[in-house]
Amino acid sequence: MKTIHFALGAAALVLAACSQPADTTAPEAPAAPQTLMEQVQSQGAADQLVTAYTTLLAYQQAHPEVQPPCTSVRGTESRGVIPPNVEPDSIYAAHIGSQVYSIQCGALVSATRPDPAEHWLVIYAPGATEVTVVNCANPRGDSCPRSVQLVEVAPATPTPTPVSATP
Repeated sequence: MKTIHFALGAAALVLAACSQPADTTAPEAPAAPQTLMEQVQSQGAADQLVTAYTTLLAYQQAHPEVQPPCTSVRGTESRGVIPPNVEPDSIYAAHIGSQVYSIQCGALVSATRPDPAEHWLVIYAPGATEVTVVNCANPRGDSCPRSVQLVEVAPATPTPTPVSATP
């Protein structure tokens, strides 16, 4: 008797499924994959810094020639999206439109000055499939100032309108 009840229940389910109208809506197209820059910008501010740091570590593991390795983090900061009016001689000038993060590696000891060789920029360029990592060390010190230096943008001069002389 239980077998009959089970069979009737299964048959009812099959009939109910058959009488459902066919789904006529087209399946939604998959969302376009986000670029790395879009992915990082969609995160909260603190998560962006963590992502930039872990990206630096992953980059250094994949590129052992990049020295010195970051063994501990001393500080992380966002430089934001580099504007078009950045100082042309700045290290940031090559990265206009990119989201840039500064990672200072080294021991967190207040009496020790940060080492420029352990200062890195992690750069997420628009549309790029990989990050760019730049070391800030130069023979004179650190190439990556804390503030992105901007230049004044000259206002557009209006084109004079020709004056017609009518007799």
